[in-house]
Amino acid sequence: MAIIVEQDKKKINWFGLLIAVVLVVIVFSGGYFFFFKKPELIDVVAPKNLQDLNNISKVSFDPESVIDSPAFKVLRRYGTSVPLTETPGKSNPFRQ
Repeated sequence: MAIIVEQDKKKINWFGLLIAVVLVVIVFSGGYFFFFKKPELIDVVAPKNLQDLNNISKVSFDPESVIDSPAFKVLRRYGTSVPLTETPGKSNPFRQ
């Protein structure tokens, strides 16, 4: 009489296999978008009312023309400066 020995076939865990495939697809697609895909550039970053600041930054300023102007020469100083009687701080800040 012959003895028939059958091995138990391992069942495939389809749910685990599906989860593994989904995770691999997510990792590869995330790597592609993170490392290889070039992002689209934004044309306008600032709101419309702040775009005028670009024009202000191009204005040239000449301090000599301000100091020599008659309106600046008419200005008067009404306060007095406070004289320093001694220099602030220690002469050697590391000494106690």
